[in-house]
Amino acid sequence: MIDIISALLSLCPGAQWVVRGNNIEWLDTEQTQPTQEEIVQKIAELVYIAEVEEYKKIRELAYPSSGEQFDKIFHDGVDAWKADIQAIKDAHPKASIDTDELASRKAQALANYQLEEYTTAQARLAQYIVADGRAEVTEMQDSHIQLADSDGTPQFDSDGSPIYEQVEVVTVTAIDPVDATITETQYDSDMTATEIEVANPLITKDNAERAAAQAIVDATPQPVIDEYNS
Repeated sequence: MIDIISALLSLCPGAQWVVRGNNIEWLDTEQTQPTQEEIVQKIAELVYIAEVEEYKKIRELAYPSSGEQFDKIFHDGVDAWKADIQAIKDAHPKASIDTDELASRKAQALANYQLEEYTTAQARLAQYIVADGRAEVTEMQDSHIQLADSDGTPQFDSDGSPIYEQVEVVTVTAIDPVDATITETQYDSDMTATEIEVANPLITKDNAERAAAQAIVDATPQPVIDEYNS
């Protein structure tokens, strides 16, 4: 299987690193860690090369065993053996790398990665701001009670569909904003406790994640954004 590990081995031979899922812990001090963009393109390149070289595996399976080939030469001569081997080669011709196709594969892999990152970033930015909280959202929806005239006759619209009583339904629950600061207890060398106000880590984390998501959005090429919006 061609994956992140395959790409790293190809991009940085001999480098030291650890991969856990899709996360890379770079341990090498001599070589620079490749970017995710470089990795996805390298994976696309390795996949294409593997496809091109697939003919080798097919030929190996099609070739007779060494014993059968020697027997062919012994009984029918070298020319007959060459003819059989050539027939297999002709049936499974050698493939070569097309530079235009390779460039296209790498460009598409990069665009796919950028689209995935852009989609994730937009979803993160769409979440409510922790410091501000979230307001409740309601909408009117049909209940299970059909409206009726004063004489009890059920009401229907012009299409003949029942008209139901409308009720207000909460579609998004409210979330209160968190406090801007929290109180922490710190101890000095004499173990004397002091309470201090610090920025709420929930807000700090939210702001950092939103900033990172916005950076991705800002760096996304317009063609990728157009694909996202299409």
